Amino acid sequence: MNEKTGQDLPAPITATAPPPKQRSKKTLLAHLLLVCSTLYFMKTYYFDQNLPSYSSSIHNCHHHDEEVIDFAEAQKSLCPISPKIVPEQYDEFKDTVDKILFDPDFRVKSAEKLSGAVQIRTEVTDKTKFLPLDDPSFAPFVDFHHYLKEQFPLVHKSMTKEVVNEYGLVFTWDGADPSLKPLLLTAHQDVVPVEWATEDQWSHHPYSGHYDGEYVWGRGSSDCKNLLIGLMESMELLIETGYSPKRTVILAFGYDEEASGVIGAKKISEFLYERYGKDSMYALIDEGSSGVIAMEGQYFASLATGEKGYLDSMITLTTPGGHSSVPPDHTSIGIMSTFISLIEKTPFKPSLPSYNPLLGMMQCIASYSDEMAPALRQTILNADRDETANKKLIEYLSNDKLTKYLISTSQAVDIIHGGIKSNALPESVSVVINSRVNVDSSVSETQDKIAGNLLLVANRFDLGVVVNGITIKEPTANGLFNYTRSTPLEVAPISPHSGEMWDIYVGSLRHVYEDLVYGEQLEGKPVIATPGMSTGNTDTKYYWDLTKNIYRYQPGALSDSVSLGGIHSVNENVLFQGHLNIVAFYYEYIRNVDSFSSEQ
Repeated sequence: MNEKTGQDLPAPITATAPPPKQRSKKTLLAHLLLVCSTLYFMKTYYFDQNLPSYSSSIHNCHHHDEEVIDFAEAQKSLCPISPKIVPEQYDEFKDTVDKILFDPDFRVKSAEKLSGAVQIRTEVTDKTKFLPLDDPSFAPFVDFHHYLKEQFPLVHKSMTKEVVNEYGLVFTWDGADPSLKPLLLTAHQDVVPVEWATEDQWSHHPYSGHYDGEYVWGRGSSDCKNLLIGLMESMELLIETGYSPKRTVILAFGYDEEASGVIGAKKISEFLYERYGKDSMYALIDEGSSGVIAMEGQYFASLATGEKGYLDSMITLTTPGGHSSVPPDHTSIGIMSTFISLIEKTPFKPSLPSYNPLLGMMQCIASYSDEMAPALRQTILNADRDETANKKLIEYLSNDKLTKYLISTSQAVDIIHGGIKSNALPESVSVVINSRVNVDSSVSETQDKIAGNLLLVANRFDLGVVVNGITIKEPTANGLFNYTRSTPLEVAPISPHSGEMWDIYVGSLRHVYEDLVYGEQLEGKPVIATPGMSTGNTDTKYYWDLTKNIYRYQPGALSDSVSLGGIHSVNENVLFQGHLNIVAFYYEYIRNVDSFSSEQ
């Protein structure tokens, strides 16, 4: 899932051979973890009134003139609950939905479909985007396409299948009304490689697709072949039961999402843009956060409505060489160390604008939680309108890295190369600094801050500075800093979390969760949908021009704790009830969009 831009650092100028290219790993708050871990952090830290230091500090800094917001008004204005939507003519196809969710035979057959998909090793690496498309490493994608055709014959018969850039898949189900904008549903075929040194840590073989009656195990089971297979199952059942959509439905499956999506989703987006044009899609729904989390007596589903930006800063310092027996006061490695130290001593300032989806999520929780400390509740509810409340909330969010980097631009020195021999002065040292750009910042602002740090060090050591090919400070006899930015990605546009499109999506989720699957467990309480924020990036970054309605979420299971399902690690797995929820949801959602949407 998500992550997905990365940059390889070139070898130092004097290196005898290029170093192996390295993958930029997901940050701790990768797309699925983001929402859940934030909720979990707030559950175990902010909402625990047994923490004396927290309770007393909130009390001491609470201002009496801070506006006291009525909770009922907050629920109405800050976090209204979308009405539950029961599909029209539901009784006519209720048996099919019940079969999806509760029939043992269907469950086994569905598990076999996902298991078979997991068994096909559609791995990609950072090198994938540089390979010719006839490279043997792409052969598993051909096998995967054959598998889909075998398992979903009606989809292949009734929907138009198109192959984009050799292995990308686009399935189009033409609607009866061509004037309506198509609904775009996406997933990715590829998976991250298995680290075979960890094979003995897996409960089952990484590509077994083992089904134990409760979970399906294996690479891709939760990231995200479960979503892809779930979408295909939903379409197959809709066709089988005679449904014909009014609005065109498009399935788009890239094949290198785990390696930045350059040859997969990017090419598919260009293909769709050429055919349909700008702002041509009704909505786009991709992988992301999943399921429902129980917290403080309420139930929340957080849909990621935004993603942070991305920047790799590649910095190379070249200095004169020589014998290490007569060194200068500071070698290039020492100077670069000074720069790195300065970077880490000057983090980006946190900020929490009213449009940050994290604040929207927190205000939803504060509006409905019965157990949150009253002072904290008021601080959260006032944070979008009161400067003092906003500052207090930023202070608390900054106390833990689980939330700190949802309100600030990150900077991580991830790769460094320098020196070739112990008795030779290093003539070149290079680093890569990876940044995830905060919602109210930009790539250029991030670059300027890092370049500013660089200039301070250059002035101290009398070095030249070049930034993206522009000379900022002339090279000197002491050396030169060369700063090149790579893979820049601006902050994603924030999708709306109100209005008809949102209400239909959330209302459909509520019906599946509340009426069909978890009714008794929810104790009659609603599932409350909130906006959410991701620090990682998904394939959605290529589709911004096609729609403003982009949501990163997949139906899943109900839980009271955080579980990543081994994504990108050992023992990747998916709770199979969550997979069935995907199938049932999209079986209903397609119908609901046709029945209840008035948007063109």
